[in-house]
Parts: sequence; C-alpha cells; structure tokens
Amino acid sequence: MNAHEIPRMQLQDEQTNPEAGRVVWSPVKSLWFTAHALVALIGGYFTFQFQAVIFALCFTAFTLCLGHSIGLHRLLIHRSFECPRWLEYFLVHLGTVVGMAGPFGILYMHDIRDWAQRHERCHRHFTHQNPIWRDGLWQLHCPCSARSSTEIL
Repeated sequence: MNAHEIPRMQLQDEQTNPEAGRVVWSPVKSLWFTAHALVALIGGYFTFQFQAVIFALCFTAFTLCLGHSIGLHRLLIHRSFECPRWLEYFLVHLGTVVGMAGPFGILYMHDIRDWAQRHERCHRHFTHQNPIWRDGLWQLHCPCSARSSTEIL
C-alpha cells in the first residue's frame, strides 16, 4: 500500500451488515468524557479568569482546526496532502490532544461510519437522524457494536 492508499473496512463474514448492531453503553468512554467535563466545569468555577477563558478558546480552536480537522481527518484519514514527517506527527499529536481518540481509534470510527453510510440503509448510530440529545449521548458514551465483526485491512 502506498502513502495515498486508504485502507477500507472489510467484511469478516456474510453476516456483517450496516444495519445490524446495537448501541451499548461504554463505562470507560463515559468516565473519560464525564471526568473531563466535570474538571472543566468545577475547575472553571473556582479558578475563573477571563484570560484563561480566552486561552482555552484559542487552544480549543487551534487543536480542533489544526489537529483534528487537518491532522487527523484530512491528513491521516484521507491523505489529502503530503507534508514532512515531523509536521505530520505534530498535527496528529494535536489531534490526539482533542481527546476523542488516538490515531487508530479515529481511523476505526471514521472508517466504520463511512462503510456503513455507503450502504442504502445503515444503523441510526451512523446517520445522525436521532434528536440531538440522543446523537450526543450515543457519540460520547455509546459505541455501536456490530453483530459480526469488521476489520480495517
């Protein structure tokens, strides 16, 4: 595989389909996001400063735009552009700082969602057609486990 090829989700057996699966609560994922939200809310309440809010907004924009959008999504997942290795590592590191997942986790989440959405019908977890509160709950706390497995090759 060359630098511009993108691995795709592959079926492990005929039973695998994009509609089958169930949304299950992940205590580890829940604890991760809830702990960060609580630290931000409680810590922000007791240590509030306008300069800190401005820094947090700038740092969030920096890591989301450069790290997640450009580093993880455009570069690592889609290989939309080439850059020096040090810059690739820096951008992917910034994307990891966002806290959604590491490089392999992001690749897996993106690829399984795209694989499911390329079909005529897929599980509601991948389509974002639920009310916003349910989509938010599912995306932050509940992965969708397939009835049969898939694998990135």
